[in-house]
Amino acid sequence: MKSILITGGTGLIGSRLIKELDKSEYQIYILTRKKISDKNGIKYIQWDPDNSMLDISHVRNLYSIINLAGESIDGSRWTSRYKRKILESRVNSLKLLQSKVSQLSKLPESFVSASATGYYQENTSKPQNEVDPPGENFLSNVVINWEKEMEKFEKIGVRTVVLRIGLVLSRRGGVLKKLYPLFKFFLGVPIGSGKQIISWIHEKDMVDVIIKAVENTNFSGKFNVVAPERVTNTEFTKSLLKTLGRFSYPNFVKAPSFVIKLIFGEQSNLVLNGLNVSSKKLSAKYQFKFPSLDVALGEIYKRNNL
Repeated sequence: MKSILITGGTGLIGSRLIKELDKSEYQIYILTRKKISDKNGIKYIQWDPDNSMLDISHVRNLYSIINLAGESIDGSRWTSRYKRKILESRVNSLKLLQSKVSQLSKLPESFVSASATGYYQENTSKPQNEVDPPGENFLSNVVINWEKEMEKFEKIGVRTVVLRIGLVLSRRGGVLKKLYPLFKFFLGVPIGSGKQIISWIHEKDMVDVIIKAVENTNFSGKFNVVAPERVTNTEFTKSLLKTLGRFSYPNFVKAPSFVIKLIFGEQSNLVLNGLNVSSKKLSAKYQFKFPSLDVALGEIYKRNNL
């Protein structure tokens, strides 16, 4: 049986990925900082990237590594300490993983890693593709350094797929879980100008892309993992209100930028600035199940489950 090693397997994307992977074909190993006993056929390996603690020598027939590890970018206010944690949680884990993989007698067939659309410049009029230059902000710098570590897997001969992921839509977590209470009680309004572009993807498409990247040898290099339809913040707000059966306020009613900046500080860049990102490269290899926002939200909030 082939083995797949997953970092970040207990997170939003990882937990759904594990459910979707074929257990009859793959033995799944999850790297975790906690001491967890094996259960439901899933094996857990304790690791500590900050202290270079990891042993994968006992993993048999390692077929692929899926990297989803990293401190949440919206888990706390962006203090200097938390910003360092965001960067180091990504870079240190990959440095340790690469050093251990390079010591194996047989290398895995593939390395598939989450990256982020935060790599790109903000508020561009033209959709950015995988060869466009990076932005010059904190998140861009994080992704640049993160992807440098990913490239080391390619250098040792492992097929490497880098997935620059947009806003993942899921009822179980992420932005929709945070927005739902506000929109449910008629408090949902556009933020700032409302014109900023949102490049998003449904969690089902997200997971299917990862699995395809593992199993399809034609997948290699960098891909923007976003749906074909990009929307403005105002369009996103109206679509979510419509899906939840709530009315929309007049267009002039918005959450002012200065209030968002006051509350969230530098982290407010996540919602006040847009990322206009193209899915053209991915669309040539993958057929989206949820290409439009209305369809995606409609599936997430099925009428009888609102």
